[in-house]
Amino acid sequence: MKKKLAFTSLMAALIALPSQAEITFNGFASIVAGTTTSSNDNLYGYDDTIDFKEGSIFALQASSDLGEGLGVTIQLASKGADDWDPEFKWAFLSYDATDELRILAGRQRAPFYMYSDFLDVSYAYPWISPPKGVYDLVFDTYDGLSAIYSTSFGEVDASFHGIYGRITDEFTGFGDTITPDVSDLTGLATTFTYDWLTLRASYFIADTTMPFSDLEGLAQGWSQAGFEDVANNTTISEDSSSFLELGFQINYDAIIVVGEYTNLEIDNSPLAEEESYYVMAGYQFDSVLVHITYGVDENTSDIYTSDIPYGLHPDIDFLKGTTEGFLMGQETEEEYVTVGVRYDFHDSAAIKLEYTDFSNKLNNNNDAGLLRAALVTVF
Repeated sequence: MKKKLAFTSLMAALIALPSQAEITFNGFASIVAGTTTSSNDNLYGYDDTIDFKEGSIFALQASSDLGEGLGVTIQLASKGADDWDPEFKWAFLSYDATDELRILAGRQRAPFYMYSDFLDVSYAYPWISPPKGVYDLVFDTYDGLSAIYSTSFGEVDASFHGIYGRITDEFTGFGDTITPDVSDLTGLATTFTYDWLTLRASYFIADTTMPFSDLEGLAQGWSQAGFEDVANNTTISEDSSSFLELGFQINYDAIIVVGEYTNLEIDNSPLAEEESYYVMAGYQFDSVLVHITYGVDENTSDIYTSDIPYGLHPDIDFLKGTTEGFLMGQETEEEYVTVGVRYDFHDSAAIKLEYTDFSNKLNNNNDAGLLRAALVTVF
C-alpha cells in the first residue's frame, strides 16, 4: 500500500507540472505460461500445472526532460512471481554533463550483465527470460550514484559505466527473510563494439552482511565452543564480496551468437562460490528467430570445518554435522539446453516458445523439462 501511495503521489506531482516539463510514458509487459513435462518435475518455480503467473510482468516508466541536461526517470514494475506487488525499479535523476558523460543519482539498475539495462524487457532479447544460472543474483537494483561515459576509438564504440552505492532490499533465502546490507558497492562495466562484434566486462566489489538467523545461531555455538575462526566463517558480516562478468555478442547478417560468464564469491563466508556461463546461437529468418542455448552452473563450497575431527564432544559433532550439511547442500553441478523460437508478428510485440532440458549432475532426481510460451510487448 505504501508503494502504491508513493507512486500515486509522485505521478500526481509530475502531472501537475505540464507547463514546466513534458512527461513521456512507456512500458513493457510479458504474459508467460509455463509447465514442466512431468508430474515429478519442478524447475524455475514451475510444476506440471500450467502457470500464467510465475514469469509474467507489467511495468510502466515515466521520464521527463527538465532542460539544460537534467532529467528524471521512474519505473514501477509488478511481477506475478511477487504476487503482483509493485516495486520501484528505477527512480533517479540524470544530468548530461557533456555529450559523452551522463551522471545519475537515485535507485538504478546495476550493470552486472549484458542485458542489465532491460533485464525485465523480454522483447529486447531472444529468450523469454535470460539464462537463470548467469542471471541469478538476488539483487538487480541499488541506491547510489553512477556515471556513464560513451566515446569512440576510431571505428570502435566504447562505454564505461561506473557505480557506487548500497543495497538494503529485503529478500528471502534459506527459508529466512532478511534485510541485507551490501555496502560500498563499487564497480565498472565496460563495453566495446566494432562492426558486428561486441565485447563486455564488468567487475564489482562490496562489503556484504546477511543476518540469516540459523547461521548466526551456528556461529554462536562455534564461538562458545572456542572455535572463533569457524564462527567468523559461519556468519556473513561485512565480508568482502566480488562479482565478475565477461561477455560477447556477434551479430553477423542473420547469425546471432551471445555468451556470458559470471563468478560470484563472498570471502570468509559459508556461501558457495558461484560460477556460471552460457552460449546461445541463433538464426534470423525474416520475422522469425530460432535459437539454442547451452549453459552450465557450478556452486563450490569451502568445507572449512574439515580439519575438526568427530568425537571431540557431542555438541561439537552436532555443530560440525549441521555446518557441513549446510555447506555441501549448496554445491551444485548443473547444465541445461534451451531451444526456442521468436516470432515478431507486430512492430512492438512478439510471441516466444521455448523448451528447456535441465540436468542436475549431482542428483538426477532433480532433472526436469520445462515448456514455456510468452506474449511480450513494449508500448
